[in-house]
Amino acid sequence: MSTVKGSDRPEFEYSGGLKTELTLALPGGAKRGFADTVDLSLENSSEDESSVVTQSDSSPENQVVGWPPVRSYKKKVMKKGSKFVKVAMDGAPYLRKIDLQLHNSYQELLGVFEDMFTFLTIFGNERKMVDSTNGLEYVPTYEDKDGDWMLVGDVPWRMFVESCKRLRLMKSSEAIGLLLSFLLEPMAGAADLHRSNGVEVKNSDPNSMNSSEIHRNGNAKGFKIFVGYDPREDIAYEVCRYSLLKRASIPIEIFPIKQSELRELGVYWRERGKLESTEFSFSRFLTPYLANYEGWAMFMDCDFLYLDDIKKLVDLIDDKYAIMCVQHDYTPKETTKMDGAVQTVYPRKNWSSMVLYNCGHPKNRSLTPELVNKESGAFLHRFQWLDDDEIGEIPFVWNFLVGHNKVVEGDESTFPKAIHYTLGGPWFKEWKDCEFGDLWLSELEEYQKGDVTKGD
Repeated sequence: MSTVKGSDRPEFEYSGGLKTELTLALPGGAKRGFADTVDLSLENSSEDESSVVTQSDSSPENQVVGWPPVRSYKKKVMKKGSKFVKVAMDGAPYLRKIDLQLHNSYQELLGVFEDMFTFLTIFGNERKMVDSTNGLEYVPTYEDKDGDWMLVGDVPWRMFVESCKRLRLMKSSEAIGLLLSFLLEPMAGAADLHRSNGVEVKNSDPNSMNSSEIHRNGNAKGFKIFVGYDPREDIAYEVCRYSLLKRASIPIEIFPIKQSELRELGVYWRERGKLESTEFSFSRFLTPYLANYEGWAMFMDCDFLYLDDIKKLVDLIDDKYAIMCVQHDYTPKETTKMDGAVQTVYPRKNWSSMVLYNCGHPKNRSLTPELVNKESGAFLHRFQWLDDDEIGEIPFVWNFLVGHNKVVEGDESTFPKAIHYTLGGPWFKEWKDCEFGDLWLSELEEYQKGDVTKGD
């Protein structure tokens, strides 16, 4: 019996998701061909076609070849319109095969997996499968033509069929990196002058970036920006994202931090407290973790409107600090904000609403999912894992608080570069006439006219 290279697991073949077996007769008797068990013909065949190959039936067209044994003439038929790939499952003692060309969607593929491994069921949003006997979760992955392992479902079906070399049902605990990359699919890539999701972005050539820029980014792809996402403020996120992309002159990548997906991935599990006004009140502190503790990255609330080029902010980065932020002295007078959320007062309030993280800094490596899920709001929002001299300061115009910061006529140093509608923005009915609301509404109108496709 042949085995897969590098593995001692025997290989079974599937056609359209049907399990096959090899049955041998008594010594000296006739061998039963593979076609006795499953008819692999992709065309209609006559019912009286012989499915037994005896020792005397030795014509080339009827010889049994390969493993599993398939008649050579049927192999020729299959080669014309088939795409057989191997399927492995972590912990399973054998491999199987499936013809991808017999299926037309990811839904069908997942159904085949359920037939192959009867103890598996599709779970949640169909990115996972669960073993009903022990509760273990598995993620369908595949190796593409470039040799990279990817999540099943990350590209259109036909593209997947063309590029897939083999499939693997991987334990979720081992697939966390792939899941995070799927979750954090960037909203805009780096290019000389390109259109990303309908937005024209003027970016420098990443190949020409100097060493300090690459160090800040962690790679030459682009500066990573993580934006807190709340379903109630979806349009605020979209306009914020649009304003960043519209004015950026350097490569940037924008990632929405969605609590629901972090929970699904198993990296966020704390219960929501009564004083949490948004879904990203605590998940924001996963930024260094989500950036793989590499280079510099930024977190910002979704209720920002950028009026200037993000490059000017990146140029302020100083590697001697663990984080950099606007150090507001802010005590709100209002008791409520946004859509009736309770306003809270605490030291360093609003410092965490826009933070530049030196993700590779030793102190920031302590921001693991375990710590973020258990520590108090005071510990996290006051940056108590850091010493004071490890926190750098940024001019307030990069986190200009509506209702708190003021523009001084004639003094350009007070002109906002990034407006923060911290009490509530014009996407809420109660705040449609807020200060600087007209700027946001104008940006919204431009965004809608551009018919920008959502990146998430």
